[in-house]
Amino acid sequence: MNEQLQAIKEHWDKTADSAWYQSLRTEEKIAALMEEPARAFHPAVYRMIREFAPDLRGKKALLPSSGDNHAAFALALLGAEAVSADISERQLERARSIADRYGWNIRFVCEDTAKLSSLESNSFDLIYTSNGTVTWIADLDEMYRNFNRALKPGGISILYDVHPFQRPFSGEPWKAPEIVKPYAETLPQRHWRVQDLMNAMIGAGLSIRRVEELEAVDAAFWFPYEQLQKQNPEQLENVNCWRRNPMAALPAWIAIAAVSAGEPRRAKPV
Repeated sequence: MNEQLQAIKEHWDKTADSAWYQSLRTEEKIAALMEEPARAFHPAVYRMIREFAPDLRGKKALLPSSGDNHAAFALALLGAEAVSADISERQLERARSIADRYGWNIRFVCEDTAKLSSLESNSFDLIYTSNGTVTWIADLDEMYRNFNRALKPGGISILYDVHPFQRPFSGEPWKAPEIVKPYAETLPQRHWRVQDLMNAMIGAGLSIRRVEELEAVDAAFWFPYEQLQKQNPEQLENVNCWRRNPMAALPAWIAIAAVSAGEPRRAKPV
């Protein structure tokens, strides 16, 4: 493992035990997820998943950079054979303990999302990446080549992440947007643009079927966990209304669905 990946691993091993991540593993949160698995997804993203995979029973679903694993739990609850892959062993350990407690059908694999070296080719019906994945990926072309390799022909890749249009701005709620960087400047934080995401998919041999630009659905988009705990309901009222919170005039999230043709190929430079 190179120094960069090692640093990412150590960051998420530490984050796995943070107050934020512990709050996502409470009995109350898991019970709510068991009652309504769709809670793990933005409503529009859940509709997208069900459109392209209307019956998840017996389908193989891969979740690279699985993080809090709510999406893995949800897909298992919906009948999928879920594979949770993450570079952080501690994240996987915490998720495995929950899955084992409830007997969920989830396989946990410690893997680099860009490579997925130990995972079988042409074996998954669905690959889902959730919020925050692509910010940590140095080579989108490599990642999507391996997604296409892992998918069955006709399998679907669904990305859900912060919309790149948010990246040039400071993103402070209730304030007028302040530009902090050009949209074209992707490094050093790897704030990939829409064209970077779509060109990587196309170059890998995936066929884009749907793109959706989505608004925030709760206040968690606008505040880090520690700040959110300090807000009261009155302070959060209308946080997703652009007339009150100017940043809400921009799309908060982007979701892209792309289908595998089953013929991996090397991406060409754009």
